[in-house]
Amino acid sequence: MSEDAVTICPLCNDAVDKLLYRYHIDGEKQVIEKIKQQNPGWSVQDGICSRCVDYYHTEVVMQQRILPEVGPYFPVKNADEFIILPTGLRLDADQRFTGKEITICFIDSGFYIHPDLVKHRNRIKLICDITNQERGAEYFTRPHPESWHGMMTSVVCAGDGYLSKGLYKGIASDAELVLLKVQNEEGKITTGNIVNALKWVKEYHKEFGIRIVNMSLGADEAESYRQSEIDILAEQLISEGVIVVAAAGNGESGDIKPPANSPQVITVGGANDNNQIRQPVSELYHSSFGKTTDGLMKPELIAQAIWVAAPLLPGSKEQQESELLHRLLKLSGEELIQSFSALQEKNSLGIALPEVNDPSRLKEAIVKRIRECKFISPHYMHVDGTSFAAPIVSAVIAQLLEAAPQLTAAAARELLFSTAKRIPGWPAERQGFGLIAPRKALFKTLKKTFIMKPQKSPFLNAQQQIISFYLQHECASQVSLAGNFNHWAQDILLMEPGENGIWKIDIPMLPAGKYQYKFFVDEKVWIEDVSNPYREPDGFSGFNSILIIEN
Repeated sequence: MSEDAVTICPLCNDAVDKLLYRYHIDGEKQVIEKIKQQNPGWSVQDGICSRCVDYYHTEVVMQQRILPEVGPYFPVKNADEFIILPTGLRLDADQRFTGKEITICFIDSGFYIHPDLVKHRNRIKLICDITNQERGAEYFTRPHPESWHGMMTSVVCAGDGYLSKGLYKGIASDAELVLLKVQNEEGKITTGNIVNALKWVKEYHKEFGIRIVNMSLGADEAESYRQSEIDILAEQLISEGVIVVAAAGNGESGDIKPPANSPQVITVGGANDNNQIRQPVSELYHSSFGKTTDGLMKPELIAQAIWVAAPLLPGSKEQQESELLHRLLKLSGEELIQSFSALQEKNSLGIALPEVNDPSRLKEAIVKRIRECKFISPHYMHVDGTSFAAPIVSAVIAQLLEAAPQLTAAAARELLFSTAKRIPGWPAERQGFGLIAPRKALFKTLKKTFIMKPQKSPFLNAQQQIISFYLQHECASQVSLAGNFNHWAQDILLMEPGENGIWKIDIPMLPAGKYQYKFFVDEKVWIEDVSNPYREPDGFSGFNSILIIEN
């Protein structure tokens, strides 16, 4: 064959470097059958290009209900190291609920009005610089050093995937947004500006319909939630029905700081699913955990905190480099060498790639650079940190609120906590109630099996000198209360069943002190009290709930 000969794929009719005649992918028999079904005249001997293999493999996996409808843009072969799976796919989130008519407020360093938030439909209700409220929206149409973090967190949560043809969309891709910038001109996020942002939310949350506040940031110092103005405002918002979600932080030995240390704030740590969907999550991310200044155990939940697809800041040096590298990656042979040389002469790359005349070596260098920079497409990269686990949880909460708009902040907490699942082999204090389970929480909401307790648990009634404990468990046939106040007797304090799966027991008021307790269900399963924020590790990969009686 001459050098000028062109190889044409018999299915897509595109010119390609080569055709495949043997297929090294999982389920190749199903892929071949799919190709033959849709192209009766084709046989294995005719060959096929790798892009078409990707396309038909995707169709097969979609039919197995593993992939969402993402079209031919997303190859799913294990051998492709550039693949970052969409977040919703990895969490098995129900695509029918996308946060419609739910408003999420992001308090973050800064923002950029990203196409994934406005191109199909402008879903930004308000964008405001808390440090300089005279600035208008025009400021946020240009890239600034502080723009990238808030842009990424908001798009991870609620982007519609415009620049990825719908692939990298957030779980809450139809949610409305209020974006509050708190980083000042000196590049600092001060406690005062976070406080001012929370005051703004407190004043205007009803006007803008804000149901969720996402805070992937925090104060500089750890302190008691009773003294922290950030925590006091967060708790006030929660008491008014706003759900506050905060990132735990990224250091295993780091302190839990406001607002993540607050009792009713949902604090999110990180899990590492290794970018897989067919295997159970078995690793944790190196996120902060432990007791707060007030003795509260944090976090309550974990979510994916690594291998998360996020947008590159449009117009930034990184985004321009990614676009150039991916453009070069599509070329081959002499065309690649010539284009690379032209870009080098124009100084369009500004990166260290070898000046070689071997296209294969040059392509290897391009691939290496793309991996080093974590680029996954011209417009996206993969990121890590609990800053991105928190907006994933916020997106799931938006799903629950869309399905049941009447849900209270307390109800949403208990739904998430009661359906989460701990990762075996890791201590409970590092993961709280465990990995968020979006579909399970949503199904529980849709089935209307979740009924709020008449009182918080435990409820101390000083007037009647009793303590009331409640558990919502619609499947239990027997529940008892056990703790160190009754020597952990499993069959003495039997709880009374009521309507809608609510179990209750009243016990006489105890002397001042600190007590551990749990619920014992059907004489085989120990359950902590998910509505009680005070808990301690039980030594058996779980928690004991803590009852504190003060004088």
